[in-house]
Amino acid sequence: MPITNFDHYTIRARDIDASARFYQDVMGFRIETLTSFAFPFRLLFLGDQALVHLLGAGAELDAFLARSAPSYASGIERSTGNMEHVAFNATGFKDFLARVVAANVHVEQRTLADYGVVQLLFSDPDGIEIEVNFPVSELQN
Repeated sequence: MPITNFDHYTIRARDIDASARFYQDVMGFRIETLTSFAFPFRLLFLGDQALVHLLGAGAELDAFLARSAPSYASGIERSTGNMEHVAFNATGFKDFLARVVAANVHVEQRTLADYGVVQLLFSDPDGIEIEVNFPVSELQN
């Protein structure tokens, strides 16, 4: 059975409100709050797709996930692997960069001319690296 599409990724957010603001203000996602769970839960939409699920770390989430280690702990007992980063393609380089800077987020810019992209690299409030790729032609505008 072939995989047909990417559905979502989930973040155990230390501060779900700060993370939700980041994804709304910097990334431009639409937020929907789910209230039917015993823990804080936000869906972050890119268009019509709930691409990111934000779960509020804490005892309620631990109980739901039936985990013995706290949901905010780091270490091998909580490890889900060595995910390096999450990448998005975008347009509107100057406006996007302005939103990142306005949010006081440290950002690195890298141009990969051979691939025709300029990249912005930064981290979300939980330390997840995000890469946003723009057409290199946008640097000339």
